[in-house]
Amino acid sequence: MIRVLVVDDEALAREELTRLITRDKEFHVVATASNGEEALKEIKQGTFDAVFLDIDMPKMNGLEVASRLVETEMPPRIVFATAFNQYAIDAFKINAIDYILKPYEPDRVQQSLDRIREVLKTQEFYREKFLALEDTLIRKGMLKKIVGHRRNSKERIVLDPAEILYFHAHLAEVSAYSTAGEFLVRMTLKELVQNLNAAQFAQTHKAYIVNLGQIEKVSPLFSGNFEITLKDPKRTKIPFSRRYASIVKSSLGTW
Repeated sequence: MIRVLVVDDEALAREELTRLITRDKEFHVVATASNGEEALKEIKQGTFDAVFLDIDMPKMNGLEVASRLVETEMPPRIVFATAFNQYAIDAFKINAIDYILKPYEPDRVQQSLDRIREVLKTQEFYREKFLALEDTLIRKGMLKKIVGHRRNSKERIVLDPAEILYFHAHLAEVSAYSTAGEFLVRMTLKELVQNLNAAQFAQTHKAYIVNLGQIEKVSPLFSGNFEITLKDPKRTKIPFSRRYASIVKSSLGTW
């Protein structure tokens, strides 16, 4: 589903454009706005793949809104939808992908939708190529960083290993945990062990790798295993199997 924001100060224009856009079942108008300030508020609160943007609006015109949008971390694709053709050059300077005129013609609106769809497919293709290359370099030890993403988000975030508390494998997922929360990573625990600095990280359990610098204490259990308490505000407890004890002892010393 391609998520769209429609921005126009005229209610009838918003309704007509929404009707034409939603004729294509792949597009969903998630929200509408009647001026530039409302549009920026919607963008801040949600995620949109594309924005159909009027130019002549009160408070903040469409060109001003677009110039703000292109500076955001994940800017939507911009289509200007206006009654004035004299702004076309300025619009394309802001990297708009299309410029359509009122009154709207159904075929012309569909052309814009097709263009948005093609741009998104192309960007996703190269994004996947980049991610595959990045993961290959990481696995080969040629790229010393950890890249993760939050659940339900495609945004890739570079994580500082020093800030990672621990890694946890559950089913087919591996997560990195820091004080900023959970991040899914596209590596197995085995690959992480091979690529992480052995003086900084150690595997303590079949499902856990711990940042040694984040350990507050190690407590023995009646089972013969151990429990690690981390230094984070939650004092997170991590299982520590005795089969990994010699590896951790070589880094921490006795406890």
